[in-house]
Amino acid sequence: MKPGNKQKWTAYVLIIITVALLAVTLWLVLAHRPPMDRPGPPPEGPALFDGPRPDVPPEGFPPEGFRPDGPGPLSPEAKMALVSLLVVIMTLCVLAAVKLLRKKPAAIPASSAPLAPSAPEAPVTINFKTDYKTVTVALDDIRYIESMSEYVKIYLDSQPDPLVVLYSLKRLTAELPASRFMRIHRSYIVALDRIREANASSVVLDTPVTLPVGESYRAAFREYLSKL
Repeated sequence: MKPGNKQKWTAYVLIIITVALLAVTLWLVLAHRPPMDRPGPPPEGPALFDGPRPDVPPEGFPPEGFRPDGPGPLSPEAKMALVSLLVVIMTLCVLAAVKLLRKKPAAIPASSAPLAPSAPEAPVTINFKTDYKTVTVALDDIRYIESMSEYVKIYLDSQPDPLVVLYSLKRLTAELPASRFMRIHRSYIVALDRIREANASSVVLDTPVTLPVGESYRAAFREYLSKL
């Protein structure tokens, strides 16, 4: 049972106990009231009939040592003490039930809680091998990429001539973050934040450079434009 459900059930049990004690308290108060019509002294005057009176016990009754069956009525002091005790118990039960109902379930310790897999951080650079060395290129520096068979030209803001590396456009499409780059043609990948104008068949970049949008890439490109 979950901690929250256990607390609620305990509170409900305390409420039921309180109701039962309240019923007992009312019974004590109502069932032990002194009778309102106790017989008074016999009326003065001549008796209307001879013989024993029904409201006067015969002489010598009850016999010595006789004890009536069952306990006698509670004295007022005993009844008040018992009722006060029941009221205290009911008050404690109600306070405990309210405290349980208002108490928030205990949180699961962090060590036992399953750890959600953290999302991988978006890359900010990409590495290329060229001329027997590794070149690190910042993604913010890339304007667009052009395919040349087994090589690609990477057009950068930081240098006038493109960086030529042995790489495939298909591999670059998989490695570059899709939120920032899109392949729009069998020969071009474009940085989305560099697009200034676009239509169904071409895009104009901020350099300015106009690139074509291939027929097989137009549906995906139109869907991207519809979300802007």
